[in-house]
Amino acid sequence: MKTSPMMSLILLGALLSAGAATAPAAEPEVLAELARNKIYEGESVQYTVTLNHVRNPSTPDLSGFKDFKVALLGNNPQNFSSTSIINGRVTKVERYGMQYVYRLTPTRAGRLTVPAPVASVGGKVLKGPELSLAVVAPEQQDVVLMEMTSEPESVYPMQPFNVTLSVLVRDLPAPYADNDPLAAQRAIRAEQPALQIPWAADDSIPKGLEPRRSGERWCQTLQSPNGVGFSMNNLAVRDAMSMMLDDDFFRSPFGRGSLFDDDFFGGRSPLRRGPRMLIFEPRPTRVVRKDARGNEVGYWQYDFTRKFTPKMIGRYTFAPASLKGKFLTGVSSAGQGTIEDVYAIAPALAVTVKDVPLQGRPDSYMGAVGAFQIDAALTPQKAKVGDPMTLTLKMTGEGTLDNASPPDLLKVPGIADDFKVYDATEEGIGPTREFTYSLRPLKEGIEEFPAVSVSYFDVDREEYVTLRTGAIPIEVGKADKLSSHQIVAARRVGSPGSNIEVKKEGIFANVTDLSAVRDETVRPVHWLIGLGGLAVAYLALAGIVALARHRSSNVARQRRQSGASRAKTRLHNARAELKANRLREGADHVRAALIGLVADMTDSPEAGMTPRDVERRLEASGVADELKQRVHGILQACDGARYGAADNGVVHAAKEAEGLLKPLARQLKLRKRF
Repeated sequence: MKTSPMMSLILLGALLSAGAATAPAAEPEVLAELARNKIYEGESVQYTVTLNHVRNPSTPDLSGFKDFKVALLGNNPQNFSSTSIINGRVTKVERYGMQYVYRLTPTRAGRLTVPAPVASVGGKVLKGPELSLAVVAPEQQDVVLMEMTSEPESVYPMQPFNVTLSVLVRDLPAPYADNDPLAAQRAIRAEQPALQIPWAADDSIPKGLEPRRSGERWCQTLQSPNGVGFSMNNLAVRDAMSMMLDDDFFRSPFGRGSLFDDDFFGGRSPLRRGPRMLIFEPRPTRVVRKDARGNEVGYWQYDFTRKFTPKMIGRYTFAPASLKGKFLTGVSSAGQGTIEDVYAIAPALAVTVKDVPLQGRPDSYMGAVGAFQIDAALTPQKAKVGDPMTLTLKMTGEGTLDNASPPDLLKVPGIADDFKVYDATEEGIGPTREFTYSLRPLKEGIEEFPAVSVSYFDVDREEYVTLRTGAIPIEVGKADKLSSHQIVAARRVGSPGSNIEVKKEGIFANVTDLSAVRDETVRPVHWLIGLGGLAVAYLALAGIVALARHRSSNVARQRRQSGASRAKTRLHNARAELKANRLREGADHVRAALIGLVADMTDSPEAGMTPRDVERRLEASGVADELKQRVHGILQACDGARYGAADNGVVHAAKEAEGLLKPLARQLKLRKRF
């Protein structure tokens, strides 16, 4: 029996529907995965937790991760569906849920157990699998030594200090001991040694510390002009030259025909593609250290020094720094080089910021720390008893005035008895502060305003310093008294007399014309009409005020009105980040622009909103499918850049978002209105 093509399609569709309908619903589960099972001490590893077959996922609980520092990098919706037919059997696979990406940094070496992640799903507690991670401590070696130091080791608030990572690389074997050992990395076709310095990034600096320079500017001062040095924190730049053979990058600095000639190990330099690693090299110094056998060995020392200023007391810990790389350690008689893989680590460094001492603290100490000057100004300098006067004390210098309190003038001899003092107001930014007092002299004959003493703690001299403003000459005269006739009436300009005349004859004594006398009868109707008009005007004004207050207090309306402008600002920030080749930061701004716009226009909480939430709100708002697809594509490109995709898709996504912003906002606004 033959069947038509149409009938075959109908039968196949029925078979698929029947097979899919019988597929059992998948149970929710928690999956966990490590990017690597073995790392060195001081390194971090990516850890992914997936809530699979979960409709409304919540962030997993990782509170039991005692041996790790945990940082959430982001989340990504997981929606996947496929249907397959094998031997006539229909299998439908559907996955939905959320994937959470973390960075785990072990706090010790050894074979560590990564605990099971815990998630609450539908009122039930689900656990994922436990995993094992090998954290390898660095081996004993003397090819590369690393150490971190602080100068000074303990400081006071606002006292700058330097943190230095010293990397010491052993001299090259003779006769190349006077050559920079890092230049050999290019000659042996090896990547430059990779440094990981956590505190080089501004977002990894302990809270309470302020760097003298931003991380970007600090790195610029260390960048190598010739490609010799270390890579640091995987910092890279993408440009056209990174996709071409860079002959200068691989050319030996020692000349042709030497041990470090381009052809020494044979072959040509490989074609480099993708982002080009940035290379950093501080100016090296030559030092001598003793090795494990007690022999004196020459080293090249590279110091990475960054200055910080503490804002408050406490103990601040700088995370360990690490280095991985291949180093030339010897040369055979046949001219063959010996290469050694090296992993070194500089232990964590703790810096103590101590409080100023109690011993020797004067009563005039105002809480300022640093080095300051004080100026005083009093206006006016001529006044009468009871007249208002204004005193301004201005502190300037270097240090912190965050905890500074206004000097108590009532404790200054000569002020409490002679002046009424009102509470001071404060104004200032950073190491400048103005204290303004209102005063009133209490007695006449005062010839000077007394000197005011204030004290601060000088961190360089480690002692208290007292400043005096100096006395201010003033004149305080007797207060004016008013006579009785001045209190009764004042003379009007242009009036014939200055006194009020009282006639004995009565109120009409001066009236000689009867036409000047009017009917003074009170008419209540006129008053009621006037009062009614005032009441209507009052009600109308109250309605206008109430409407204005309602609009100003309507948070949802304010969010809708400002949503587009906030998104434009974020896209502007994205363009600046992308122009500086910071793809991940640019992707974050583009992503925030679209998610923030949808949240503002739909009056939804922006915090924690995922791309899947955006899709739901766009669908509920009836936004056109074409716009929804464009939004989905942009958010996918941003998530790809956030999780390491090394392409320029986010640049295109930023341009696409700029063109999408206006029509998307218009549709969301129209849907909200109707």
